[in-house]
Amino acid sequence: MIVFRIAVSIFALLLIGFGLVVTISPIPFGFIIVAIGFLLFVAVSPGEVRWLRRRWRWFDKMMHRLEKRLPEWIAKRLRVSDYDHAEDEDEPPAPKRSRRRG
Repeated sequence: MIVFRIAVSIFALLLIGFGLVVTISPIPFGFIIVAIGFLLFVAVSPGEVRWLRRRWRWFDKMMHRLEKRLPEWIAKRLRVSDYDHAEDEDEPPAPKRSRRRG
């Protein structure tokens, strides 16, 4: 299992590096490649992303803004890497309220 995580981490970092290079091309698909690489990296090693968020506050603020705008299944991965809310993962999510008409 650890070999798989290391392999996916290396692949994700390669995607991020390749995406950064492709971003300067006339058709900037590099942003999509960087996003996919980053999501893979977050899924495999949230501890490393937690370290980055703790070290660079601008990066942490950007991740908080993304959590609000992204779909829930992606935002959940980003919340796992949040060092402020890492201990809140054991709590069940709040029930959704339904709208009453009347």
